[in-house]
Amino acid sequence: MRELARHVGIAPGSLYNHFPSKQALLFDLIEEFYEELLMLVQPVRQRTAGPHLLSDLIAAHLHLHRERPLHFRLALQGFAYLDTAQKQRITLKRVCYEQAFLRAVFSDTLSAQETAAAVGHIITRFLNCLPGWLEGRPLADEVNTHLIERLIKGAVQECSAQP
Repeated sequence: MRELARHVGIAPGSLYNHFPSKQALLFDLIEEFYEELLMLVQPVRQRTAGPHLLSDLIAAHLHLHRERPLHFRLALQGFAYLDTAQKQRITLKRVCYEQAFLRAVFSDTLSAQETAAAVGHIITRFLNCLPGWLEGRPLADEVNTHLIERLIKGAVQECSAQP
């Protein structure tokens, strides 16, 4: 809390005026992060149509990774430290984001399948873990986007082929 307060330029005690505990602060940061991810999907979906939508979403994720690399890690690792009610709220936010991503990118046929929720979870989890996957691999954004898009499309095609 002291380090965070120093980083934002306020006294450590001032943080407790806004957040009663570290856990409350963690929850707020993770909740805000999933809201931001949901907001990331919506404008790209409205702005882009057709075959470039997935590429644009991947590029938007890569851009967000560069802007806020620690937010992704915080959301994934910090979740374990939340209480049950907080975990339920974050899970609902995450599911909304996953469903919006699926609706934006893939056909209604895939979205209607029973496996769609699992596919959405796996793909978005993959996208949210990209910094670790791409670390130490100096590829251009276009190459990364193309590689990631092919991986995702291959996974979706495989799931679509399943009975």
